[in-house]
Amino acid sequence: MGTNSVVTKTPFRVTFAGGGTDLPEYYRGHGPGACVAGAMDKGIYVIVVENFNRDEIRVSYRVTEDAKKSVDEIDHGSIREALRLLRIPSGVQVITATQMPSRGTGIGSSSSCAVGVLNALHAWKGHRVSPRQLAREAVHIEREVLHEPGGIQDQYVAAYGGLNLIQVQRDGAVSVQSLSLDHEGLTALNAHQMLFFTGIERASTSIHANQVTQISDHLAEYDRMRDLAVGTARALEALDFAEVGRMMDENWALKQKLSQGISNPRVDELYGAAKKAGALGGKLMGAGGGGFLFLIAPPERHGGIERALQRFGAFLTPVNIELDGSAIVHQD
Repeated sequence: MGTNSVVTKTPFRVTFAGGGTDLPEYYRGHGPGACVAGAMDKGIYVIVVENFNRDEIRVSYRVTEDAKKSVDEIDHGSIREALRLLRIPSGVQVITATQMPSRGTGIGSSSSCAVGVLNALHAWKGHRVSPRQLAREAVHIEREVLHEPGGIQDQYVAAYGGLNLIQVQRDGAVSVQSLSLDHEGLTALNAHQMLFFTGIERASTSIHANQVTQISDHLAEYDRMRDLAVGTARALEALDFAEVGRMMDENWALKQKLSQGISNPRVDELYGAAKKAGALGGKLMGAGGGGFLFLIAPPERHGGIERALQRFGAFLTPVNIELDGSAIVHQD
């Protein structure tokens, strides 16, 4: 192979508006889809190291899969399929470590893992690939090979980084438009962001599966969320955070109409408390049901919002927008 060891860091994702319109069940028949999403400065590290026993594979994440004699024996779907795609039959160790709770929390962790693993394995073989290739390969693995339900924004945010308006046409063509915020603008945005862990971990698969069966019944909501994504991109570039919050609030109200399980009484309590304490708007990350609650709020209101949500057992996780996508942070 091209190198002995590689470490990649790949960001998780926050979505401001438009999530759901990146589902193929929507954009293929009613597109384009559009969403505004950003990479956060926390994510997943992937380590790829040569295995001493060249005839075996070792994979470690929440559990350790040791002494696998064949790629086919690996349980972790995206790692197995990345090894298969890159034609690495054995002699490798793949290890992952995350900076945040990542199972069922709505921050795109599974796609970040897929992108990070692909980037590390490509580098281990001596290849440098573009963000677009990483995103396309991750979408292929997750959506076409593993048939996991979901959209395409997570993979593109993980690969590209930054803050983007992501649009997908009916034929599947994806455009990634970086929003024009300078250093001062990004600093102001970061100062308005709040991300709270609700303490609820949930399986997004069932929520997505239920959601996609009802898209035709909610086309007006999806169309409006797509328009909100375009409007949110403009408001972010104008640093109009009151308007960003208002549109996020409208987007969240629309999203809750799409399927059962997207919200629940505890989430409603948390969001209501945040709004009462001064949040301009927000939404649950990902499919809904739990995980992380993302808010936009004036900085002077952050203390009161944090105290209000702490009473419900939620805790603040400081995050900033990360300009880099999946990156090689070590190689030898």
